[in-house]
Amino acid sequence: MKNEIVNKAIDVLTTNVGITANYKETTHLDGELELLWNDLQLQFTIEIKKELRQFQLLKLPELHHQYPNLLLVADHLFPAIKEGLRKLGIPYVETNGNVFIKTKQLYLFIDTNKTKKEDKIGGNRAFTKTGLKVLFHFLEDKSLINQPHRTIATKAGVALGNIPQIINGLLKKGIIIRLGKKTYVWENRAKILQQWIEAYETTLRPRLKKGRYALRAKWDEVIINTDKTVWGGEPAADLLTNHLRPEKYILYTNETRNELIKNYKLIPDKTGSIEVFEIFWNQQDNKKKNAPPLVVYADLLIEGGKRNEETAQFIFDEYIKPNL
Repeated sequence: MKNEIVNKAIDVLTTNVGITANYKETTHLDGELELLWNDLQLQFTIEIKKELRQFQLLKLPELHHQYPNLLLVADHLFPAIKEGLRKLGIPYVETNGNVFIKTKQLYLFIDTNKTKKEDKIGGNRAFTKTGLKVLFHFLEDKSLINQPHRTIATKAGVALGNIPQIINGLLKKGIIIRLGKKTYVWENRAKILQQWIEAYETTLRPRLKKGRYALRAKWDEVIINTDKTVWGGEPAADLLTNHLRPEKYILYTNETRNELIKNYKLIPDKTGSIEVFEIFWNQQDNKKKNAPPLVVYADLLIEGGKRNEETAQFIFDEYIKPNL
């Protein structure tokens, strides 16, 4: 995959810009890329990605400090991510020919090429909205994959018929390996966690959004019905670690709009400080004021910022890492 991405990027640099590029694998990140243009020679240490998400972007300044000649080679970058890279002064090349390189010797900026849409060969049910709910419960409990399908479906709150298709999707991705007829082992759960967070941000979380509200009282003075509603994001992180003073607020709930207004004095407000999402796990198993640590961890990484990243690491070390 990575070789394919960097080779596409090299081809498009040569064809569109007239830059000759030589790539070699090294022990530094994903290798080194030498760019030759007329009499100019530039050497970069490269990081290769299919895509880049906001929480990954936030980790690049530290990497850029370690490798001042860092260049990102990607199959596709969203406009906001490219803008963020330019603000950080980190050069990038997309496989469609968009490029940003700013050095003392060269300034090159092209952003007019559209991403080529590749034909999709079948969908993978493991990374649909339903699949991501099931995968969340697999991340919470690694032994659940070997339970009867009905048990998995009940735990995740999805229809029984989805489970075989989701498991087949995980097999196709190489996320699990079949040992017996109904027995599986996990391949790399740390990698799966990252994939889940990326897909949660783009596929599941947007479909759970129920609106924004303004809060009349202090968040920690609000008495919530934990059977139906819990804190996510920064408030939940503070409950878990006592390390983060919340500035933005997230609620996960099964309550209706009218119930939220009546029970918690929330005011519907498109610019309000509280984002409200639908609960997608079995809250009867939780019984706490905060969402499950895995959800809180994902919320913090998606929101980004140094404080959130630091607190997310605490949550990862204490609550998530032992389950991987």
